[in-house]
Amino acid sequence: MVQRFDRTASGPVVRFSHRTAVYVRAGLAAASLIALLVLFLSQASAGDARSEAKQACKADYSRFCAGTMPGSGRIRKCLGDNYASLSAACKQAFDANPPK
Repeated sequence: MVQRFDRTASGPVVRFSHRTAVYVRAGLAAASLIALLVLFLSQASAGDARSEAKQACKADYSRFCAGTMPGSGRIRKCLGDNYASLSAACKQAFDANPPK
């Protein structure tokens, strides 16, 4: 690894050889891809959890919150207001998916 130290108006600058720069860029690209993969997988699992919660609470939603307009957490609030009357499966899904 060949390093050169140059001086600029803002201070010293470290310059690496071309080979080292290629390795650094490849490492950064690999780290970025891994981060994107982790993000994608976490979003997919969050979507699965929401889908399971919707299925578990479908009957409770129809019984207690049928007139509630979706969005801005209104359905979650309605189900929370009726928590004592929810089915066991819906309570479990409700507890497993805390609000953001």
